[in-house]
Amino acid sequence: MSPVEPPVNPPVSDTSPPAPTQAASPEKPSLMARFKNLMLEYGPVAIVTNFALLGLMLAGFYVAIELGFQPSSAGAKAGTLAAAYAATQVVKPLRFAAVFVLTPLIARIPVVARFLERNKHKWQP
Repeated sequence: MSPVEPPVNPPVSDTSPPAPTQAASPEKPSLMARFKNLMLEYGPVAIVTNFALLGLMLAGFYVAIELGFQPSSAGAKAGTLAAAYAATQVVKPLRFAAVFVLTPLIARIPVVARFLERNKHKWQP
């Protein structure tokens, strides 16, 4: 008997190859692109929300630090404010995340929504 040799070319199939198990998902926009979209859509509401949260955090840290110890001079008070500012800068990523979440919610308030509609032409190209 002669040896059986496999065919040189594999048989052609009419079926399509199996689909990948995970479809290619669109890439998530960068943080800067999302910030630009937020500014284009909400403009001054995003800025006011950011500064309001900054002020609340700064005041909260100041009070928390102030309650922790009793400074006795003006220099110590300035030190308390500097420490509160430093703590506020540490939590900046959380503040920006809160701005991204809260701004659309604040923009749904009827008074704010009317303001945005009336003045949208001022900050959008």
